[in-house]
Amino acid sequence: MFPAAPAPIALPPMPRSAEETGLPFSFVCDLVLKVLYFNGSMLGGDVARHVCIPFPFVETTLKFLADEGYCASAGVRATVLDENESINAGMQFTITTTGRQRARELLDINQYAGPAPVPIGDYNAMAARQADVGIAVNRERLRAVFSSLVLSQRVLDHLGPALSARHACFLYGPSGNGKTSIADASARVMGPPVFIPRALYVHGEVIRFYDPIYHTPIDRPLPPHDTRWQLAERPAVKAGGELTPRMLELGFDAALGFYEASLQLKANGGLLLIDDFGRQQKMSPRDLLNRLIVPLENGVDYVNIARAGTSVAVPFTCLLMLSTNLEPHNLMDEAFLRRVRYKVHVPDPTRDEFAEIWRRVCASQEIPYREEVISDLISRHYVAKGRAFHGSHPRDLLNHVIHLCRYLGRDPELTTKLLDEACETYFVDDSTDI
Repeated sequence: MFPAAPAPIALPPMPRSAEETGLPFSFVCDLVLKVLYFNGSMLGGDVARHVCIPFPFVETTLKFLADEGYCASAGVRATVLDENESINAGMQFTITTTGRQRARELLDINQYAGPAPVPIGDYNAMAARQADVGIAVNRERLRAVFSSLVLSQRVLDHLGPALSARHACFLYGPSGNGKTSIADASARVMGPPVFIPRALYVHGEVIRFYDPIYHTPIDRPLPPHDTRWQLAERPAVKAGGELTPRMLELGFDAALGFYEASLQLKANGGLLLIDDFGRQQKMSPRDLLNRLIVPLENGVDYVNIARAGTSVAVPFTCLLMLSTNLEPHNLMDEAFLRRVRYKVHVPDPTRDEFAEIWRRVCASQEIPYREEVISDLISRHYVAKGRAFHGSHPRDLLNHVIHLCRYLGRDPELTTKLLDEACETYFVDDSTDI
């Protein structure tokens, strides 16, 4: 088990006035009108919860929209009110025909109708504060975090200083030995949970930021705070052979009319893993490092807001990890290697480590571990054939055994015969005639 997540660094303060939201009143009015358009009819309190702005500010917005003839109230449902909530929060608001027409005009420009965005300046300040965690990474903490993986102390001792320094790290070695799992676990030593903005506001444009693929929310009771921010685990953003240059820039959807945050922006405060480095189809290792080398050295990246005709600076506070099964010297020259300060070799497991992995995968599947069967497997299918141990083999071979047993209509167990069958369909034997 991983150690429990510590308390967050600092709560984003709840805005005490409409001005403290950092958003123009006209923008909030347009956002609320689009929310009503998509939902038809909503309680005032539900509108406030949807846009993540305190109801007193939303109440002013709804009153303005009603005065303009864009929405109308349809009575109060007092039974749905929370304690200390304004009676107007239970008011039902419906969009009018005029409001629908105005909303369609707004949707032609921008279809964003989610939580209210956070101004870019507020985000930059919070990101910088959350990056300065001041938490020591030592042997004890590293052992606890990586306890689910079978790694030598040498690998941990090489990895620990890189995580402590928060510098770019190169993981290299044979495939199937847990480099991706190491990166996933590394995000857990980056510090306490972080607050992730649901969206950003930059020069009148919206950048959707929160991504459930990479941001794991934490549901816990919290003091009053700005709910435009979501408490989440430190992100571990991964990209492999599918990585393209466009994924490292803001993505603009012409149909929706708003931007999507880049991968490194979503990874801020956590970890950005470029897996299978050197195998990207549309981006060479040199181009990839050229794109990231300046943010790495300066801690600042620049995003282009094309519709606003400007670029803005954003923090680059993620730990970059490059993972490959290729030789580093074949991927980049000495100048680039020097900038990636830490290189951690993840070797094949030893015989004892390989057996320990077998014990753990058997325990996870509730299948009794038989030492004599694994010893026979190692002797005949590895040592005799000069085959290297890989950390993924026990999981994959046991999976073959389980499905073979299901096919045969019997309970899964670890036997020499079943493992022989699994090896025949898992490994490619060079001596087999085609």
